[in-house]
Amino acid sequence: MKLGDLFVGDALDHTIYGERYLNDSKGSFYDYSDVDARFDPQGTISHVDLPYTLLSPEKCVVLQSKPSKALLDWVRIGGKYRFFWHPDVMRPGLDTGGTVRAQPTSSTRTLLTENGYRIYIKTDLDKKHFRFVRRLHRSSVEHSIAVCSDLRVMCDDLADTGRYAFLPESLGIVVQGGDYEGSGVIYREVHPYPPVEDTRVLMPYHSLYAYDPREPEDEPLLVQIVKLHGNRHPLEYFVSEIIGPVLEAWTLLISVRGLLPELHGQNTLAEIDANLKLRRAVHRDFQGIYNDSRTRLALGLSLFTKHVVGAEYGTTVQSQYSHVFDGMIGRYLLARLSKAFCTYFPQPYERVALEIRNYHHAISAWKVADFPPTTYRFGTSAKEQVGNEVQFIDSGEKPEFR
Repeated sequence: MKLGDLFVGDALDHTIYGERYLNDSKGSFYDYSDVDARFDPQGTISHVDLPYTLLSPEKCVVLQSKPSKALLDWVRIGGKYRFFWHPDVMRPGLDTGGTVRAQPTSSTRTLLTENGYRIYIKTDLDKKHFRFVRRLHRSSVEHSIAVCSDLRVMCDDLADTGRYAFLPESLGIVVQGGDYEGSGVIYREVHPYPPVEDTRVLMPYHSLYAYDPREPEDEPLLVQIVKLHGNRHPLEYFVSEIIGPVLEAWTLLISVRGLLPELHGQNTLAEIDANLKLRRAVHRDFQGIYNDSRTRLALGLSLFTKHVVGAEYGTTVQSQYSHVFDGMIGRYLLARLSKAFCTYFPQPYERVALEIRNYHHAISAWKVADFPPTTYRFGTSAKEQVGNEVQFIDSGEKPEFR
């Protein structure tokens, strides 16, 4: 993909292309997923016909975080609510009210509608997919909506959140009663909050370092950005303008809200403006976000009952911090971005990692994180993982980026 093409045609068409095809994912979909390979985002499927039923108010729970009127008008039909499920999960007994054409995002279970109203739909895909069973039940929907509301308050209180924004998960529907009691769906909006006035394109961070299978001669997007804007000082530009927004988002959320965002290449979008500069790191997917109750209590904030740091089996506070930053952010994003950078700009990888650490340490709020001296990893491989409980083990390795 050529950087200059991002502002030719529909912005969301570029986003979904980046989601599906600009992704140097590790491991085969066939080896790591119980989901039918027909629904592989990097496969040949052009679209998915996403089925829905219409639930009356007494047969569902509606959870909201200031959804737009347009979203509510689209979800509500004749006083009932659209409830979607992934077509790879059977829902016998539910009357199909219709289907909506959508494309799978890189997460597989979240899809972006194609025609008419554009919205991300996160489904209850009760199958193992790349380590975890991707359930979406009531407690997770409640958690996601609550986190969304908390982030709205943060952005409104701060007035200026710098280079951080998020995609609102502003509406959730949960089945009440019957065979599918507790099954949920989340509607995620396509425009970041806080809003901006100018037109910008969102590309998943994994699309910045990946090669385009349809245009193999094109350099990765991050290389094109650095060459366009930072060629005189490429390393400085790479660290401050590509990596910097991610580090600033991480430190902002841990210090101001006690939240540990998993800002890996799938959950983080690069917001690019018409000058082809990366402006903000846009955070999405709140279902698995952990919270540090100590920090929230100290800040006078209400506590979340789900995903409390260190409270779950197999984890401690420090191992959880390491897992999120050293693993989800460091190993799965920062290292991959840095290796792609080093391929095109002759710099030792160790020097790039050092400059990232220096940038991280220059943000005073980084000290709020309760990091261990070494890094922690999953105790089992993704293939061996059974259920969604995890155990983190000390790798004995020194951290690269903190």
